Amino acid sequence: MLKELIFTNISTQEITLEPGVNPVSFDVMVVNNSDQFATFQVELLAAGAKTGKSANWYRVTPEVCTKKPPGDSTQFSITVLDSPKPGFTGLMTMTVRVFSLELPSSDSRLVVRLIIPGTGAAAPQLDLPNEEFKRYPGEKFQIPVSLESYSPRATKVTLRLLGLDSSWFPEGTEKRLLLPVGEKIKEVFECYIPTTAEALSDRYAFTIEANQPEAPLVHVQGYLTVLPEGFINFECIPLRQKIPEKLGVWRDRNADTAEYTLQFDNQSNLRQEASVEVSYVEEEKKTLNLIFEIVDSIKSKIRLLRQSENGNEPIPNSKSQISSLEFEVMPEKADLKEAGLTHFSLKVKQKRPRLGWTKRKFLQAKAVTNDKRIEIQNDTQTLELQVLPVIPEWLQLGGLCIGVLLSLVLSNRLLWLGQQHTDTVNTVRFNGLAEEVVSGSNDQTIRRWRVESNGLALLGVLPRANKAVRVVRYRPVNNDKVAVGFENGQIQLFNLLSGKAEPPFTAKIDDRVFDLMFTKDSRSLFSGHGSGLVVQWTLDGLSSRIFRKQQVGFAVNALALVGEAESHLAIAGRFNQLTLWDLKANQLRSVSTGSSTNKDYIFTLASSDSKPNLLITGDNQGAIKIWNLRPCLRSKAKCELLDEWTADSQAVRAVAMSSDGCYLASAGENGQAKLWSLNEQGERSSKNLTGKVLIHSAKSLTSVDIIRIRDEILVISGSEEHLVKQQRVKQFSSDCR
Repeated sequence: MLKELIFTNISTQEITLEPGVNPVSFDVMVVNNSDQFATFQVELLAAGAKTGKSANWYRVTPEVCTKKPPGDSTQFSITVLDSPKPGFTGLMTMTVRVFSLELPSSDSRLVVRLIIPGTGAAAPQLDLPNEEFKRYPGEKFQIPVSLESYSPRATKVTLRLLGLDSSWFPEGTEKRLLLPVGEKIKEVFECYIPTTAEALSDRYAFTIEANQPEAPLVHVQGYLTVLPEGFINFECIPLRQKIPEKLGVWRDRNADTAEYTLQFDNQSNLRQEASVEVSYVEEEKKTLNLIFEIVDSIKSKIRLLRQSENGNEPIPNSKSQISSLEFEVMPEKADLKEAGLTHFSLKVKQKRPRLGWTKRKFLQAKAVTNDKRIEIQNDTQTLELQVLPVIPEWLQLGGLCIGVLLSLVLSNRLLWLGQQHTDTVNTVRFNGLAEEVVSGSNDQTIRRWRVESNGLALLGVLPRANKAVRVVRYRPVNNDKVAVGFENGQIQLFNLLSGKAEPPFTAKIDDRVFDLMFTKDSRSLFSGHGSGLVVQWTLDGLSSRIFRKQQVGFAVNALALVGEAESHLAIAGRFNQLTLWDLKANQLRSVSTGSSTNKDYIFTLASSDSKPNLLITGDNQGAIKIWNLRPCLRSKAKCELLDEWTADSQAVRAVAMSSDGCYLASAGENGQAKLWSLNEQGERSSKNLTGKVLIHSAKSLTSVDIIRIRDEILVISGSEEHLVKQQRVKQFSSDCR
């Protein structure tokens, strides 16, 4: 007779359970009857019941015992929490299985009878096929359940969903069903998660229960995880502060503290902890600061010479007497308010010098949160602290007339330089009345210009974006906003009336935005990206969302709306690819343009309101092509190439067409902006086959725009020289009206 390696004894052979009232327990004694150390585990088995980790109807303590030597024993406690099979009543046989990883070929099994009293009516089988749901705010989805009848007759069953906000269920959380005999039916609860501010990111447990008359209540449990969405905006108020804060206390040497407010605006649905890291940044030695240092040096040398003549020891420079900068952030950490503002206070202390110039200190405040799934906009802010001397500068400057004159001349020079961009200008646009121009640059600024008869005058600079600007477009309705596409893939709307920026949005981080295109009603915005992604955004007040998108398979350089009622979107880019997106049918169609190697690019597109079937393309081979799209927009016929010519041996970087379709402006790497007149059919006018050169630049022109006002034509260009230039000419062609 084989020796039993695992000896098992149980405390009872029969237990009675009333589900939902009290759990019932019994003990299992396990003895190591082998000749080696071994660990033991216990599981409870029942026909039709869940096993393993998903078995939530019983609990074993301990789950695994420590290694036991031969002859040693362990006592396990098994607690039956619920019926192994929901709704079951009567007698059920369960098996207690004891096993060991060290003794894989041996296990021990004992039988325990489970009695579940009840009326005898069989409860239905309730199943939740998917127990875990992960959704974003604003999503609609279904929670499916299935019911299987075990009753000998059709029964009425009430389904209820508990644990979630009932307002999330537009069709209600209760359903009354008639369950046919021996059949399985499926039902769904329609769930709509509200907007970000109303649905906090969390894991919510919910229960679905089935109530059948004269039968035990059965239930299943699931979980809904509301995923984090939104953003956090970080702002420092003010960005520039002085010591002393009030000029009236300039004589008080103890006025040596300034305070900043560091503000988190939580526009997400995520509760989390935030803090602010503050560090000292070395001051930039700008032109004015260098002048101040030179004057300080001259004053110091004069003082030392006088002391030397009088036989006195040199007096230390006052700069060395300035103590180091001290700062403190309060509180150290804080929980962000849900959809609201949370404030930190930054107090900065710096001892003021008696003499000298205003000292500019810079601090960097970085917003930090413990959950990186939510983007922090403007997460790093540079704060300026101006430390004024005890004796005002105007008293110290009284005898330095030459220095005053020099500073005035230098200030005028810096003012003129400040009007210009400091890096390549990537985009220029007229507004609809030719009263104003916007320009965007790699220097991360967006500038507004007033159109004057002899050029441009700077109106102002929109809030700095801290990323290169690739494209700017006026909103057609009222021209009161501009859409801006950035190098890092973000898109942002700026209100020109208030000067404020709306929250940015993006389809994919670091997917460069090369072009943007509004529909005429300004309700939609298209964006073209370096990855080949083209997105149609729906604009609604301050919110924006993706309506649909296409992947065209090549880097997108330019977009243009064409066709009657803006029926198609023209998409162009790498490999000389030109694709038409039928917006009604949501289908793509490729247009043959000739050569399509990896060295060929279509850089730019242009269309006009008056002639929506005309499309202009410009490529890196220096070619300009005029297309009649009418045949290929209405049928499967080929698009008609009306005209084609080489504008220059170098690349054409930008083209633009007047709204009446009579004039075409082009700009390229040869540094020239040319104006071409077109005839009524959209071809070049025979009187202007070589184009009229309007603008010259020492470096490549990168962008161009054109507008016709009465009998004048205005052309604007941006260049790698960092300049925005305007030129105007009288109308010179009568071939088109």
